[in-house]
Amino acid sequence: MKPSPRISLPIILRWTELVLLVVLFSGVLILINIISYKHSRRFDLTPGKRYTLAPQSEQLLKNLTDDLTVTIFYKKGEGSEYQDLLQRFSRVSGRFHYSVVDLDKNPATAQSLGIREYGSGVAEYKGRKETIRYVREESLITTILRLSDNRVKTVRFVTGHGEKSITSGDKKNSYSDIKKALEAENYRVEELLLLQADKIPDDTLILVIGVSQKDFFQKELDLIDAYIKKGGRVMFLCDPSSLPRLENYVKQFSVELPHDFIIDREQKLVELDEMTPLIFPARNHPITSAMTEAVVFPWCRSVMPAQKLRDDLDITIFATSGQGSWAERDTKSVYDGKARFDRDADMPGPVPVAVAIEGKPVVPAPGQQQNKKAPLPLRLAIAGNSNFISNHYLNILGNKDFFLNTVNWLAERPELPTIRPKTEQQAVSMLFLTENENKLILWSAVIVEPALILLAGIAVMVWRRMRR
Repeated sequence: MKPSPRISLPIILRWTELVLLVVLFSGVLILINIISYKHSRRFDLTPGKRYTLAPQSEQLLKNLTDDLTVTIFYKKGEGSEYQDLLQRFSRVSGRFHYSVVDLDKNPATAQSLGIREYGSGVAEYKGRKETIRYVREESLITTILRLSDNRVKTVRFVTGHGEKSITSGDKKNSYSDIKKALEAENYRVEELLLLQADKIPDDTLILVIGVSQKDFFQKELDLIDAYIKKGGRVMFLCDPSSLPRLENYVKQFSVELPHDFIIDREQKLVELDEMTPLIFPARNHPITSAMTEAVVFPWCRSVMPAQKLRDDLDITIFATSGQGSWAERDTKSVYDGKARFDRDADMPGPVPVAVAIEGKPVVPAPGQQQNKKAPLPLRLAIAGNSNFISNHYLNILGNKDFFLNTVNWLAERPELPTIRPKTEQQAVSMLFLTENENKLILWSAVIVEPALILLAGIAVMVWRRMRR
């Protein structure tokens, strides 16, 4: 009989080493998978950050104080379309829970919740329910806002002086789109004809005054003044018209509205004229601290804090024009098309165009009726343009965020002054270029690059001839 082969010690050690390496490598892979599952990171490389939640969405999700459950009913084959968005919401907050249900397989469940259409659903939070008509980031955020704060918050737009209507179907010169945007943030929006009112309704949270053509009567200013003294919040949007009574009224808040036009021939968007300057939000105020985009103010005037401020007021400039702009005080030259910067008369940029005013509550004078509730601290906002929130300009750059942030600051909703989710249409929107950026592209792509190629060709030709 042949002796059985003997396994040498070196072979055993090599096999042991191989097994240990395989076990160790497998363990590392398992550990990496566990870590990546618990701490996953996604990188959104799409141009409009299509698969990234807006800062507003993340802020609201992080502020949830109770579990929020969303149930979406889908058509067979379309569930993954909703799954991805809902999963992004759940990653931000552990209090956000969701389920995606096949409507055809669960008709009784859908009917009990009042759902009859594909792609709709129900959200539940703290015992309250809200129907979701379509699954988009902005609609989900609107639903969360309504569930987390069901109080009625009324914003009224003053009419009667040539202001744009919030109900008009005009696709350019109306405020209908900003009305929808306010309603999406859980506001009720109405118009108020001040001339026919005895007082501003008590349920008015914010009064928006978009003055464009006609000045106010003293009776109207008295109503506004009484409203402010009761703790009312007002946003003045004043175009460069002659408004002597209103201009004189705002002086009591240490703000002046000079007769001028903001002109900028350097920092303006292509296809927009010098009278539509880019406005740059400051980072020193809650209204604009989160904003990353400029704003467009067509036909804008300056808004200047007075040289001597009231001791009880705090005034902050939260938006200015660009460095190359100026406030043209010779208004006739603007209409004649002959505006030129005059160092002695005009104000060089950056020029203030929006201010926020804060102060202590107004104490009623002796003999005046005391309010049952303590008056709110004084909060006002004054901007030198009313057209930037019209339908034509609202979705350009940061116009919508600028206005809504101002409204939410006046309403003391600190969780909302932020950047909102883009709609599908905005996510693939136009490329906005300033005049300087347009010139840079023209020179680099049309002139410099071909010139470099030509010079390189000439250099190669000369080099070859020299070698002959």
